[in-house]
Amino acid sequence: MSTLLPLAAEAASGIVSAMTSDAWSQIREYCADFLRRHLTGEDQVGAVAELDAHHRSLSVLPEQALEATADAYARLTADRLAALLEDSPESANDLRALLAKTDQHLADAPPKAEIKLDNVHAGRDVIVANGNIDFGGLR
Repeated sequence: MSTLLPLAAEAASGIVSAMTSDAWSQIREYCADFLRRHLTGEDQVGAVAELDAHHRSLSVLPEQALEATADAYARLTADRLAALLEDSPESANDLRALLAKTDQHLADAPPKAEIKLDNVHAGRDVIVANGNIDFGGLR
C-alpha cells in the first residue's frame, strides 16, 4: 500500500488543480468514468457530487482563500483515493491513466487570462479602480 499513497496524493493534486482551470470539464468526465468503474451506487454518486461541490466552491472563492482551500480539498481527495486503492488495488492502473490524462490536459490548457486594471478613466469618472477582470480561457 505504501507505493499507492503517493499515487493517490499526486492524482488528487492534479484533479484539484484541474478544478481551477479550463480543463475541468474534461477532467471531471475522466474522474466520473474512473469512479463508475471502481465504486457502486451511493458511493459513486457521492464521490462525483463531492468533486462537483469542491469545484463550485473553488470557483467562487476569493484569491486569498483559494490556495488553502484547494490544499484541503486535495488532502481530502487523496484520502478518498487512498481508501479506494486499499479496497481495490487493481484500480491503481486506472488511476495512473487518469493522472496521465489530467497532467496532459493541464499542460495543454491555456492559462486563464487575467487583466489587472488600475484606475480606468472615462472623462473625469473612474470606471474601474484597482480591479481584476478574469476573461476565462482567452489567449
